[in-house]
Amino acid sequence: MKKIFTCKQFAPDKNKDSFSDVTPEEYLKGMLSCIDGGELCIAKEADDVSINLAQNLSSANYIVQYTLDISKVGAAVIIAKEQAFFAVCREIAYNKEGKEKALAALQTVVGENTDAQGIRAVNVLRRAQRLEKLLELGASDFVVRSERCYLIEEIALNEFAVKRAVIEKNNFQQAFGIG
Repeated sequence: MKKIFTCKQFAPDKNKDSFSDVTPEEYLKGMLSCIDGGELCIAKEADDVSINLAQNLSSANYIVQYTLDISKVGAAVIIAKEQAFFAVCREIAYNKEGKEKALAALQTVVGENTDAQGIRAVNVLRRAQRLEKLLELGASDFVVRSERCYLIEEIALNEFAVKRAVIEKNNFQQAFGIG
């Protein structure tokens, strides 16, 4: 059976209704453990506000299937980039220098540390901007940690994903032989 990345990837005691206790590093490790034959499948659920990692396949709205350049997969580099982005986001949020300066600073940092040709480059910037705004607003640790997990996902995918396909829920069984 095909490995598909969902919240079920994490230990049951850490997975009540979300992955609230999961660090970005653990999230990345779980995601990378689902690479199978040069592909990574991530189950996503969407609501009116956001798109998140699905709890399980039955709650997923769709699966995103990525083809990867395995030679580029390096967790240490991805973790270092996420930590650097987080530090910059935190610094900008606490300085409160104005939206234009914050966006320009984030664009510079993300641009210098992201493969502009990567298929998720724009999403890395959006996640970094969202993280900065959450920090500025004083969001809870749970919300910030969750956003950091999604930021590290985007950084990783930008680093090594070369192709993506979206598989809608009604096509799961046909594509993966699952219900």
